[in-house]
Amino acid sequence: MIASRGRVATPLAAAYLGRLCKHFAKKVPATWDETRGAADFPFGRCEMEATAEALLFRCAAPDAKALDRLQSVISLHVGMFTKRAPLIVAWTPGDALESH
Repeated sequence: MIASRGRVATPLAAAYLGRLCKHFAKKVPATWDETRGAADFPFGRCEMEATAEALLFRCAAPDAKALDRLQSVISLHVGMFTKRAPLIVAWTPGDALESH
């Protein structure tokens, strides 16, 4: 598995986390609470964390193509939910997700 980390600076991280996870749950398995969430896509897993300053993402996929697709899905949906004041996910290579 290869991984990446994403960050969106926003004081509304908890609200966006809930909206993203509820939306993803319509198509893929997703779980969440007030500060953490996860969505399991056929091509990878994304874990999310809401802090007071940012929404954080940890994504893992079996290969670079799948990871790119996962990052694209997350970025697209963050953009959809922040249309009035668009937010962009800043992605960096990251360590693999811990086993669950």
